[in-house]
Amino acid sequence: MADSLLIQTLKQLPSKDLRLLRDFAQSPCFNRRPEVMRLCDYLVEHVGKADRKAFESERMFAAALPNQPYDNRVLRHIMSYLLDLVRQYLAWAEWQSEEGEQQRYLVRALHRRNLDHLFEKEWQRANAAAEAAETRDARHHFRQYQLHQEYLERTARHERSARINLQPLPDELTVFYVAEMLRHACSALSHQAIAGQEYRFSLLENILEAAEREQLLNIPAIAVYYHAYKMLQSNGAPEHFERLKALLAEQENAFSSEEMRGLYLLAINGCIRRMNTGQREYIREAFELYRAALERDFLKENGVMSGFTYKNIIRIGAALGEHTWAEEFLEQYKTQLHPRERDNLYRYNLAYLYFQQQDYARAMPLLQQVELEDPLNNLDARRMLLRSYFELDEWQALESLLQSFSAYLRRQKNLGYHRQSNEKLLFFVKKLIATGKRDLKKRATIRAELESTPEVAERAWLLQQF
Repeated sequence: MADSLLIQTLKQLPSKDLRLLRDFAQSPCFNRRPEVMRLCDYLVEHVGKADRKAFESERMFAAALPNQPYDNRVLRHIMSYLLDLVRQYLAWAEWQSEEGEQQRYLVRALHRRNLDHLFEKEWQRANAAAEAAETRDARHHFRQYQLHQEYLERTARHERSARINLQPLPDELTVFYVAEMLRHACSALSHQAIAGQEYRFSLLENILEAAEREQLLNIPAIAVYYHAYKMLQSNGAPEHFERLKALLAEQENAFSSEEMRGLYLLAINGCIRRMNTGQREYIREAFELYRAALERDFLKENGVMSGFTYKNIIRIGAALGEHTWAEEFLEQYKTQLHPRERDNLYRYNLAYLYFQQQDYARAMPLLQQVELEDPLNNLDARRMLLRSYFELDEWQALESLLQSFSAYLRRQKNLGYHRQSNEKLLFFVKKLIATGKRDLKKRATIRAELESTPEVAERAWLLQQF
C-alpha cells in the first residue's frame, strides 16, 4: 500500500497542506464519512515518518474501522474516497488562494440565482478591487473580461432597452489573447533552440503588427512578451533586450513572482544566445540579471531552486572571474536545492569551481562521489574527471574511466549529438595516451585529424595537449 497513488500523493504534500487536509476531512461540508476522516488522521500522522509498516493494509484498515474484521475491498473503497477528498482539497486550496477568483465566482453565483441587489454591490466591489490591484498580468485582463461578461448578461436579461457598454469585453479579451500568444511564442522559440522542434503560430505576424499599430505596447502584459519575443528572434539588435530589461525593473509588481521568474529566465536566455555567438559582454549582463532576480527572490519554484539555475549562476560567475562571489553563492543557496539532489549538486558545482582554478587534486575526489540524474551534467562531470586524471598523471584511474565512460555512452539512448562528441573525445584521448611525447610527427598527424573532425567535446583542451 505504500506505493499506492494516495500514499505517494500525501508524501509529496508539504506539512501545511497536510494539516489543512485533516481539517478539510473533518468538515461535514466536505466529508460525512467518519472512516475516511479516521484514515486521513492516521495517514497525516505517519506519512512523514520512515516506518513503512505504518502503510500495511491491516494497520490502515484498523485505523479507519477499528474493531472490525479486515476486508481489503472495503479498505480500497475508503482509500478511493480519501483520494477524491484530496483532489477536492487541492482544488479548494487553489481557489482559496486567489481572492480575485473568489470574487468572480461569487458574482457568477449571484447572477445565476437572480440576487440582483447583492449582485450589483458585489460586482462593483470586485471591479474596484481589480482596478486597484497592482497586478496587470494576462490573467488579470481575462478576469476583467469575465466580470464584464457577467454584468452584460445580467443587464441584458433585465434591461433589454438599456444602453450597454460592450467595449470592455473586446478590449480585455484582446489584451489577454495577444499577451498569451506572445508568451507561448517565446516559449516555442526557446524550446525550438533546444530541441529543434518547430511550432506553427498562424496569426503571430498579425499579432506583432497589431501590438505595434494599436499602441498595445503601453500594456505591461503585452510589452514584456513582445520585447522578449523580438529579443529571442534577433540575436544582433540590442534594443529589445534593453527594453525588456528596463520593463523587468519597472513592472515587477505587475506580475506574480512565478511569472517574473519566467521573464527573468527569458532575458537570461537571450543573453546566453548572444554569448554563444561570441558577444562576451552578455556574460556580465546575464550575471547581473541573475543577481537582480536573486535579490528579489524570483528564482525559486515552489520554494526550491532548480539545479539548472544553481549551476548556471556558478558557471557565469566563474566565467567572469567572480570566484569569491560564486563560492559564497554555492554555500548560501545550497539549502534551497531539492533535498533529493542537494548533496550531489553541491559537490558537482564545488568540484567545478576547483577545476576552473586548475586545483585538480581537490576537484577529483568530489567528482568521484557525485551521482547525477541529468545525463548532460553526468557527461560534464565525467569530462572534468577525465581531465583531472590526465593532468595529475593518474593513468590507471584514467584507463578505468575511459572504459566506464564508453559503457555509459552506449547505455544512454537519448543523448543525441552529445554521444558522438563525447565518443570522439574518448577516441582522441586514447590516441594521445598511446602516442609518446617525443613522436612529434605522429602527434602532428593526430592534431591535423583532430582539427578536421567536427564536434569533438573538449576540443580546445585536446589541442593544447598536442
